[in-house]
Amino acid sequence: MRRWMVALVASLAVALGQPAAAEGTARGWELSKAPRLSVIAPAPDFTLEDSARQPVRLADYRGRVVLLSFIFTSCPSACPLITRRIAALQERLLDDRLLGSQVVLLSVTVDPDTDTPAVLSAYAKRHRADPSGWRFLRETPEKTRAVLQAYDEWVTRLPEGGIDHPARVYLIDQDGRIREIYSLAFFDERQALIDIRSLLTPPRGAQ
Repeated sequence: MRRWMVALVASLAVALGQPAAAEGTARGWELSKAPRLSVIAPAPDFTLEDSARQPVRLADYRGRVVLLSFIFTSCPSACPLITRRIAALQERLLDDRLLGSQVVLLSVTVDPDTDTPAVLSAYAKRHRADPSGWRFLRETPEKTRAVLQAYDEWVTRLPEGGIDHPARVYLIDQDGRIREIYSLAFFDERQALIDIRSLLTPPRGAQ
């Protein structure tokens, strides 16, 4: 319950425009150093385009771990927090020489009407995304909608013009299976790195 309350306070603080305080508070929970990442479900395959208009198919990353997030660039609260944490994770993966070769980061916009390739490219540069291992994806609204539905990523247009969505992050293993689903409140790049390393480490007794 304590961890849930800490995460709730953090999320509310971010929504109120206090991300720095929120992130500090959210670090109060204990990390799981030996995670048990059971198979949740096969990750639905998709093909979208990156900010350079190059096709990206999820299945092409078999053999690598994929961290898949859903964001939109005009988001005032949740998405910037998630993207900052993924950016911090990217730095750790670069330090470990895992980014691109063994781990790929994919961020899919839920607002393709606004997030044109140019807008996504600028957003990626703002967050210092390394294109060798972190790609921002979009497509037509129709094709994007199919991907969102496959991942149960509902999108609600708010009366004031904003967007509400779950902002989940999916950890997908080398065989294309979902092994963890992080909510905004519990997505911590340190835990994500631990989880990724556990997927990259062969089980004891494996040849």
